[in-house]
Amino acid sequence: MENYLKVLKALTDETRLRIINLLYERELCVCDIRDILGTTQTKISRHLACLRNADLVRDRKIAQWSFYTLNRSRGLKHVDELVHGVLRSLDVYQHDLDLLKKKEKAGDCKTSVAKKRSIL
Repeated sequence: MENYLKVLKALTDETRLRIINLLYERELCVCDIRDILGTTQTKISRHLACLRNADLVRDRKIAQWSFYTLNRSRGLKHVDELVHGVLRSLDVYQHDLDLLKKKEKAGDCKTSVAKKRSIL
């Protein structure tokens, strides 16, 4: 029960919902999330810590970069429904996805750069 409360609490903040929406696309570096959401790295890291504490995301570090991905082993059916059934129909969440696609196309995503350098 306590774990469900952590998940529900983690999903009560719009910034964390926006992060979850982005991570449904793929693994991302903290700096990419920061750039897309237009906020500070400190704020993004705090929100990611809350999501990690609720076991919704996993992280890994490579050199100076921290990468986050959804914890797919966690059974995210309720989160799937939230993201695909509700969030993606709202402008702000769609705008975030558009910015992610632009960053990827321009080769600005740290994840894309790391893959090109064979770091990942």
